[in-house]
Amino acid sequence: MKKDIAQVEGCAFSTEELQQFHQYYKHPWEETTKVNERIEYFVRHIDPTADGKRLRMWLRTMGVVDSSEKSSEAQVYERFEGYDFAHAPGFNETLGAVYMGSDGADGHAIGARMEQAKAEYYARHVEPMDYAAYQAHKEESAPAPVCPYQHLWEDARAKGHTVDGRGFDRVKVIDLVDFVRPGAVLTAAVMDSMCAAVVEAHSPAYYAAALVSSAATADDEAEPEFLPRLAHTHVPQTMRAYVRLQVALRRLNQAKPLVVFASGRVDASTLGIILATADVITTERFSVDMGPTTTSAHTFPLAGLHDWAHLAQPCGTAEYVLCNTKLVLHSSEWAALGLGSGVVAHRHLAAAMDRILLAASCPPPHTRDALRKAYVVESAYPGPSRIGVWAAEIARYFAPLASATTSVDDVAVELAAVQAPWAAQFAFDSVAALRVAALRKARAMPYSAALALELGATVAWASGERSVEALLAAAADPASVAEIAGGSADASERSVEAIPAECPFAQMYRENPDRFKNVDLSAVAGHKALNL
Repeated sequence: MKKDIAQVEGCAFSTEELQQFHQYYKHPWEETTKVNERIEYFVRHIDPTADGKRLRMWLRTMGVVDSSEKSSEAQVYERFEGYDFAHAPGFNETLGAVYMGSDGADGHAIGARMEQAKAEYYARHVEPMDYAAYQAHKEESAPAPVCPYQHLWEDARAKGHTVDGRGFDRVKVIDLVDFVRPGAVLTAAVMDSMCAAVVEAHSPAYYAAALVSSAATADDEAEPEFLPRLAHTHVPQTMRAYVRLQVALRRLNQAKPLVVFASGRVDASTLGIILATADVITTERFSVDMGPTTTSAHTFPLAGLHDWAHLAQPCGTAEYVLCNTKLVLHSSEWAALGLGSGVVAHRHLAAAMDRILLAASCPPPHTRDALRKAYVVESAYPGPSRIGVWAAEIARYFAPLASATTSVDDVAVELAAVQAPWAAQFAFDSVAALRVAALRKARAMPYSAALALELGATVAWASGERSVEALLAAAADPASVAEIAGGSADASERSVEAIPAECPFAQMYRENPDRFKNVDLSAVAGHKALNL
């Protein structure tokens, strides 16, 4: 069935042309066929109504150029890039100079030295080539922004917009420093001020929003703080403001991309703020301590309950994390848990942020896809996770906790019998017992109900209640959560229930498991939970 390609404001081509070009693109061309031959064949035999000149113009904007249109210098550069240096006589003998004094040098510096060594060898032994001219050619021919839909918005200048990588007039940047000073806490008043900024980000003038901390992007040796803790006083008021902020962020992320650039410590009590989106970019300085013995855990024990309950990881992983007193989640663990979209080095964060947010100049409905492709380009390997290596222990001791086939006390006895250092790092106190029980209950809940459980149980906990049964029974009415969030008064506004907070497949499975009785669930077991 033919699917129309919607026209986008600012596009240089009509809807009919884009449909023709898409038909050209998906045609099974032979790899040896030149672009000129393909265009001629397409216009003569596939779609005679297509304009060959317009098709060629589109291909140029997409970076597809026929070899006959390339200059002689460009053809030299192409031969250089395709040259087999691995088997070039004598080339390996020149590599000593490339790696000499490379201690402390990053991959980009070593790569630049390697390229220069190849160019010098090629010019001396294969054919003449000007390395400086080659660098200039690369700079000129490189695509400007990291955006797969560049042809849809290249004529932004015609509408008076300029895109220079600074300012980001299409991105609402929410800087935490504007709301809370370093070392302070998130009070109800602070979070309500942040909510106002989130509401402003809904303006059609913005294609995306970014949550950043200019204090955390400073290039210094101190470990920065990205998100401070919630205020431990006036817990009922604090939790209501926290609920409002979380729901506002999820609503925003439903309407347009919300990107979080987290470099620094995130207090466990405020984790729900960054869990409002899957588009989280971290650095090596990112950390969050979810241990049950921390000060925040003893005031806000169920932070991020719904996301932990619906974690797209092997059964028992959430229990392992939330009962571990020694495990601090860093970028590697965050990525392994499927909670982030990329990792960049802290020293490169400002530049990477510029390039990623530049992709947000791509208009809807393509903005989110353009940003996610930019994450891939900018991301580095986060390093090995300290969770995956304990897969066998998680399956043996913590998976039964998740399935309610054993109790917290039973697991505590089993681990005590292990008599190993790793087994001694788990605490099964009242916080852990509440977390395990709440996870079991929240796994069968939609987002609004889990948020109501988190709200009610936390307020009751702050008042001194320690009975797990009583805390779970103290869950707030989901209708009151919608009222707090301002989602139920206006029928035209999405209710809290309608805000997606998990993988769509998981939603469908939870609502009707029988629909998938003939599906191989192991094939989708690792499906990443996306807050789309």
